[in-house]
Amino acid sequence: MARSLYRFYLYAVTTALLIFAVSAFGFLLSTGLAFTGLRGSYQDIPTQAQFVQALSYACVAFLIAGLLGGLHYWLLRRDLRQEPQAAHSAIRSFFLNTTEGISVALGVPLLAITLSGLAATSYSGLTFICAAALSCLLLACLVHLERRRTGEPAGPARVFQRIHIFGVQLVLLLIVIIFFILQPTIRYVIDTVFFHGTVQCEGSSSCQPANPFWLLLTLLWIVGSWIFYSWTASRDRSLATRLIFHGLGLASGMAFLLRGCSLAIVALLRLGYRDPLPLDAVLGSQGSSDFVSPLLLGTLLIGIYAWSLLGSVRQGLMRLEVLRLTILGIVGTVMAGAFWWGLGRLLNNALKSFFLTGGVGVDHQEWFESWALVLCGVGYILIGWYIRNVSKRDGDLVSGPRRGYVLTLMGAGVLTGAIGLAVVLYTSVTVLLGSAVPNWQPVAQGGLSAFLVGAALVSIYLPTARRHHLFQGSELSQEEKAAIVAPGQSADSTPEMGHEGPQEATIEAILDALLANRLSRDQAATHLHELMHMDE
Repeated sequence: MARSLYRFYLYAVTTALLIFAVSAFGFLLSTGLAFTGLRGSYQDIPTQAQFVQALSYACVAFLIAGLLGGLHYWLLRRDLRQEPQAAHSAIRSFFLNTTEGISVALGVPLLAITLSGLAATSYSGLTFICAAALSCLLLACLVHLERRRTGEPAGPARVFQRIHIFGVQLVLLLIVIIFFILQPTIRYVIDTVFFHGTVQCEGSSSCQPANPFWLLLTLLWIVGSWIFYSWTASRDRSLATRLIFHGLGLASGMAFLLRGCSLAIVALLRLGYRDPLPLDAVLGSQGSSDFVSPLLLGTLLIGIYAWSLLGSVRQGLMRLEVLRLTILGIVGTVMAGAFWWGLGRLLNNALKSFFLTGGVGVDHQEWFESWALVLCGVGYILIGWYIRNVSKRDGDLVSGPRRGYVLTLMGAGVLTGAIGLAVVLYTSVTVLLGSAVPNWQPVAQGGLSAFLVGAALVSIYLPTARRHHLFQGSELSQEEKAAIVAPGQSADSTPEMGHEGPQEATIEAILDALLANRLSRDQAATHLHELMHMDE
């Protein structure tokens, strides 16, 4: 314990002094950048006194941090020489990975803001942002070099490294989404390159469109940073962690792709209806019908995360067939969400049209959006059919992906139906008590639509889950009985669990089936545990 406290002290003081030195460097860099074109149109050039003050502060900070920090770093290195196992301690991993992760999570978006700001014709305040970004990235590089000096951690220390890698990758993914979807970066590039800034400068004779070079450089920077961390995460050998984070990334990519497809379908339907979308609705800064950005982002996310998941096959952590079915299950789940959401909107539109809620019907835009969602998600039916056929041919191969696919859809149906029923009951009770909520009719119709969609999902997938024993993972199916049949026995003569039988032969049969890839490791372990409980 005493040694751990001493080690904690060394890393805490060394890290704090390093941050102090880097912050002083950032202050000096910010003053120096103010002499360049980064100061923009509204920031004054620093005076001689301001520059001397920044330089003096940096020299004092470097002197103090260099002396005290150098001493503590020497003590830290001596501790590593005395106890080599300290190189893989949780304390070291916590400080190094936390410092590097936070620095990257701050430095990447700050530098992206700087680059995107340079695309504008007039800007100000970029010197401080750029200096802060470069300081954070410098700190991350220094800590990364120290972290790489002792190699890969092991044991509990690996947990902090995984939190750093997968957590920062998630943060960078959010930054990519912000710059692709929430910020009009892609739209400005398209408008500037192909339409000479028509949308940006609409109604202004002296407008200067954004510089596409800096916008593209911004996208390349944030996408490159995210891809680098995705590549780093793909080298991790934790299959469960990779499936969770990369599976979520793949699902988000599929969601953006379907969003772009649905918006494109709506644009085509409106074109056939002789009500085409205006250009600013697609390329404008407030373009609510921009289908280009989500299509590009969805394609990028799907490609990167599918490639990352394939790394588990190259590392021997998963069979290619299982991974293919897992990816299909994720894609099918997202498509099913779009399909049933579209059906719910169609049902809600039908209720509004039948009862003439609000005194008017439903305009064609709402019908187009609903049908677009249905068309984008209808392919999930083929995916479900394919997974079901594979389960009949090789139940052991598809047991995990099929279980997740069916249970996810059924869980979504339960939640949707429960929320919809609660809304219907709530609005009905308030009406009966004479205290109706505002606009209770459309609220009740939306709740009824959600309840019917949820009930349909449950009625479809609950029998499937019960038929395939998805609620009871330890129950033997006919395929599993055939897989673990003992030598010299037939599948019909396999002793059932709970009855006495030749235990030794059954254990041997389970091991033979596991080695022959007729059973997965989890299924074999489940059956062995059942035999142990049977003896008790």
